[in-house]
Amino acid sequence: MAKEQGGGPPRYRQLADVLIGDISRGRLKVGETIPGELELVARFKVSRHTVREALRVLDDLGLIDRQQGVGTVVRARQSSPSYVQSVRTPSELMRYPADSRLIVAGTARVKANRQLARLLDVRTGSDWLKVSALRRLKSNPLPMAWTDVYLLPEYADIVPQIGKRGLMVYQLVEATHGEHVEHIQVRIRAGTVTAELAGPLEAQVGAPSLTVVRHYYGRGGRPFEISISEHPSDRYMYSLDLLRGWQSSDTWTTK
Repeated sequence: MAKEQGGGPPRYRQLADVLIGDISRGRLKVGETIPGELELVARFKVSRHTVREALRVLDDLGLIDRQQGVGTVVRARQSSPSYVQSVRTPSELMRYPADSRLIVAGTARVKANRQLARLLDVRTGSDWLKVSALRRLKSNPLPMAWTDVYLLPEYADIVPQIGKRGLMVYQLVEATHGEHVEHIQVRIRAGTVTAELAGPLEAQVGAPSLTVVRHYYGRGGRPFEISISEHPSDRYMYSLDLLRGWQSSDTWTTK
């Protein structure tokens, strides 16, 4: 498979296009099991992350079904519309108010033990730069969130810029090092404010909270930034609009 050129589509999109073509032309027939992940990795010389993202695109388009114990089966020759949320840039995903800023409270080099590795979904023993910060609004004296940002140590030089230019951390990494965001994973879970964070957040211990975990993956499926933000529930709201439409190669979409 050809490498990405300049502003061309990421590799998982290229692979998805190849598989979509095989299905639409009948090379992969409805009801037929498509090659497994390892076979696709070897055939197209891409990472497993790239293969999984390509299959996710086909799944989103209604072309395949993933059946446990069977494999990935072709479901239809033509894609079907789905309900999607489209954004032009990753900064529109989970956007914070324009007047909010991260205020860095401290940094530390950490090695992921088993507990942290499970939380971040990274390899045990991997090295990270942990940047702890409060997110504040100019219009509100109470902090919005406490955020721990885990960066690859090679990007440590962007830390002095955090909160100074109105850019998100991943944008600073892109601008300074030429990194390219290929995929973002966002997880939200309910919880309560811990004793450790009650003070900085000016909240009561045990008060309801929402934790938002974001993974930013670069070329080759490598996570280069992982952020964990703790929001007291009365200071956080997220809304989205879903449109019936098609997946598009020039937008970021969520289902």
